[in-house]
Amino acid sequence: MLHPSKADCIAILSAASRVHDTDSLLALDHTRLGLSRNALVNAAVFLTERGCFNRFTFGTSGFSVGALSLQGRMRLDSLTIN
Repeated sequence: MLHPSKADCIAILSAASRVHDTDSLLALDHTRLGLSRNALVNAAVFLTERGCFNRFTFGTSGFSVGALSLQGRMRLDSLTIN
């Protein structure tokens, strides 16, 4: 698997940072995030494998993610600083 770009990760993590309820899921839409479908899938898989979200689902409708975990908040902070 290829490593996603920094901008792709920031786009997904920033969108997920707006989810505050631990039971809610945000459907990731590649057009709303300004990503290609492949870039979205690549970055979402990369971030979920690293435990950046409290919850996530992947199905025929695409990716949905929950609130950021501590790892996700730390990753977003490190990506936006550098």
